[in-house]
Amino acid sequence: MISDELKELIRPVVLVQRIIWFVIAGSIIFYIGFVYFFIGENKALAISVGGYVEPLIYILAGASVLGSILYYRYSLSESRLSQFMDPDTDLRSMAVNPRTKEVDQAKLDRLNALSDHEAKIYSLMFELQKITIVVLILNELTAIFGSVLAFVYDDAQKIIPFAIASLVLSFWMFPRHLSLIKRVQSL
Repeated sequence: MISDELKELIRPVVLVQRIIWFVIAGSIIFYIGFVYFFIGENKALAISVGGYVEPLIYILAGASVLGSILYYRYSLSESRLSQFMDPDTDLRSMAVNPRTKEVDQAKLDRLNALSDHEAKIYSLMFELQKITIVVLILNELTAIFGSVLAFVYDDAQKIIPFAIASLVLSFWMFPRHLSLIKRVQSL
């Protein structure tokens, strides 16, 4: 299990990850509503394009989905986590206030109270935040491709498979910090 001190230190990081997740996952639902609201029965939005656009959008969306899955799996693989946990953790750099660029002595004292393993876990939470942002952007890109296709072909139904794929990936990739901590502790 993790110490109360570590729980207290990672709480803001986890909160930011969850806010980012909810905002981006919520935007996918917004795309669906936006497409249905603006296209609806309005056929004037249709754009005259060749037959190459739809396959191209499917290829781009597929690449986005594949990229999201591969990056997520690689970033949270046992070998990558082991690699991340090996180097020394620079507590001083983690205690720097991003606004003032000065070391927050109170935070540094709290970080110094952690064991070496817990300090690495704390720094891992920032890595999880980066991973979360990248995969959510790729997932959202999938829904955006569906929105483009719906507008190009003036068919609101075209967004549905893209949005479903995007939401399924986003729910699968929801940041689960406690399970990640347990995995890292078992390495």
